[in-house]
Amino acid sequence: METLGTWLGQWPTGDLLAALRFPLDPDKRIFGWYLLGAAAMAAAAYWLAGPRGARSLGGLCRYLLNPRIWWHRSARLDYQVLLVNPVISASLNAAGLVSMVAVAIAVSEVLGERLGPAEPSWPGWAVAAAFTLTLFVADDFTRYGLHWLLHRIPVLWALHKLHHSAEVLTPVTVYRIHPLESVLYTLRMTLTQGLVVGLFFYGFGMRLGAWDIAGANVFTFVFNLAGANLRHSHVRLSYGRWLERLIISPAQHQIHHSNRREHFDRNFGSFLAVWDWLFGTLTVAHGQRRHGFGLGRRAAEPVYGNLWQAYWLPLKEAVAAGSGRERGGIRDRRPPRPGKHSGINASSRVRTNAIDSHSHSV
Repeated sequence: METLGTWLGQWPTGDLLAALRFPLDPDKRIFGWYLLGAAAMAAAAYWLAGPRGARSLGGLCRYLLNPRIWWHRSARLDYQVLLVNPVISASLNAAGLVSMVAVAIAVSEVLGERLGPAEPSWPGWAVAAAFTLTLFVADDFTRYGLHWLLHRIPVLWALHKLHHSAEVLTPVTVYRIHPLESVLYTLRMTLTQGLVVGLFFYGFGMRLGAWDIAGANVFTFVFNLAGANLRHSHVRLSYGRWLERLIISPAQHQIHHSNRREHFDRNFGSFLAVWDWLFGTLTVAHGQRRHGFGLGRRAAEPVYGNLWQAYWLPLKEAVAAGSGRERGGIRDRRPPRPGKHSGINASSRVRTNAIDSHSHSV
């Protein structure tokens, strides 16, 4: 009983309020300034591309704050997951996941033993620039890789499907993930950051520094400020067929959440589109048909009607998939016909709307 009492005393009850602090944390997607940046871009899209003769301040407010979206049953589940996940994830992560510091020390020591001492000669600003950029690119690439695996491996898709079950998208939808998926992303971040930090610490030692804004990586801060929250929204904002080969636009991420079969397993990138372009999973927004969001018309798909189902059904399906007993519910992943949905060819069909329907992302 003493062991149980000690464990209960360490239960992270403070995390019940963790989500309420997200708007104050620059490391969180729904940081206040990021939300303001997204609202400004959405307002600009409304005034520039909304229906002529029908644009007004009242119309803008109704468009941005549509209760049919923000109070949709799917959105209400998002809010519940947002509040509860920090408690569960904190408990799972405290179960013994390796720390970033331990990984960094191990990498630095192995490099020192194998290659000998480094002799850095770079100026401080160059070290900070290289470290900041490398950390950003490595983080984005490993996000792409894990996201791809979540769609391709049945056990992982059973967990990730919760995220794609969203029928409407709001900035909070980014947190609509199963706690076990959250553990995978935490492990990915730990290993990625540990590897990069260890590599640079070996090369530059105590001269290692980074460029940040309010504690967040400067590149991440800029991308988030420049409308990243619109990716989970009903605002269809395209960056154009050329820029969308480099940077994932809100419209591209909404395509990723499309319930149309031809859009399944496209646009896995978080910030950069180059990974999708390199690995053949890119679809640009030009020429794509209007679409809704969610899992689409597939047999045996579960309905996450409440918080219990959102946590239990993915776990149940993951066990079934792992044991080979699953009979359906996995996305039809046959690739689209050549030349129809690839980023290169799809971009030749030009037709854009700055404002459209809504989609979902990681």
